[in-house]
Amino acid sequence: MKKLDVTTRDYKSGFRAKVIRRPLFAQKFMGIIVDFGGSDPQKLCGGAHFLEHKLFAKKNGDISQQFEAVGVSTNAFTTYNETMFYASFTEHWRQVLPLIFELVGTTYFTKSNVTKEAKIIAQELAMYQDDPNWQVNYELMQMMFPKTNLAEDLTGTKASLKKMTPEILQEIYDNNYVSGRMEFVACGGFSENQTREVLREVGKLESKYLISKKVAPKKLTLVSPKKQHNTIIDSDLATSRVGIGIRLPNFEKVGLKNSTAQTILEMMLQAKLGVTSPWFEEMQKQGILNSPMELQVSYTTEGNFATIIGASNKPDLFLENTKNQLLEVPISKEAFVFQKKEVLAQTIREFDDLSTVAIEEAEYGLENEDFNTAAHVIQSLSFNEFYTAIDNILAKSDIFTTILKGKEEAD
Repeated sequence: MKKLDVTTRDYKSGFRAKVIRRPLFAQKFMGIIVDFGGSDPQKLCGGAHFLEHKLFAKKNGDISQQFEAVGVSTNAFTTYNETMFYASFTEHWRQVLPLIFELVGTTYFTKSNVTKEAKIIAQELAMYQDDPNWQVNYELMQMMFPKTNLAEDLTGTKASLKKMTPEILQEIYDNNYVSGRMEFVACGGFSENQTREVLREVGKLESKYLISKKVAPKKLTLVSPKKQHNTIIDSDLATSRVGIGIRLPNFEKVGLKNSTAQTILEMMLQAKLGVTSPWFEEMQKQGILNSPMELQVSYTTEGNFATIIGASNKPDLFLENTKNQLLEVPISKEAFVFQKKEVLAQTIREFDDLSTVAIEEAEYGLENEDFNTAAHVIQSLSFNEFYTAIDNILAKSDIFTTILKGKEEAD
């Protein structure tokens, strides 16, 4: 498998920069990732996402307009673990680079713009809450991680949005947007000379814009789950929604890195429950499952988990069959080989998507890993190693279920 050509530089402040050279590409990508996301400790839940929105507001207006003025597309996202701000473009990297640092390194919070944003995000939250799958996921997270940020949506709650103030946002920013928790990444057709120039300019900009102070590394802070492991909720849905939550152990305690464990578990879920599995075909024949399920594996500072959510007119049968398939039926070597090929094929496809590979490399950097090493680990993974890892993880896991019962089942 091809390897990324990455030049890395660590600065005295703890800030890190990477340039990924792809000489045949006209497109370029630049971004800054922050090791702070929705599940991390913060004054109000939803603070990381709120902060992501408001950093685009500057004293002279929305900074995205300055990006647009030079033909640049800019955006941002917040996950459980990180926040990232980025820009995609073909020309004018010298103008883009300082704008990225100004975006992340300056704040302008006012009572007016915070109040206005709270209303916008509240509408976003209300839209999510109307989704039956969101409701199922919410119930699962409430059981697995009660009274944590994981138990709420990344956008926060109605109450937390109303309580948000410029002072609280600034406090969240000052505590987390520090050089030691941030990393810059550039990807595209940069020459060796341009790479050196980028890294030199990054050094000047990070010392100008970013707060430099020592920060403690993130620690996994586990909470006790609820004793209730199963819930049934009546609804007006025509088709029931069923969810299974797997509260996973600390991956380090089973000898795995987070990214490796996540990939292995995703392979397992696809092999057992995915659209290419014999089980999925059988569930369709029996009329138990009509569409693919949502399968997700995540690791965070408040705990690791997997969620399985599907729609079924026979929710009890669906739940029984899914749990049996998940916990009792072994994975064949043929299924493992197929899933491994799928993962490696996806990695190759990502290799040629500049924004995806840059974001992945930045995310790996926060874990002190890199794209090349992570890909090699999966490439060299044997069936026995895969099977042992799955056994070790599931032996230390806890299962939770919820059913959002449709009209027919509720009657």
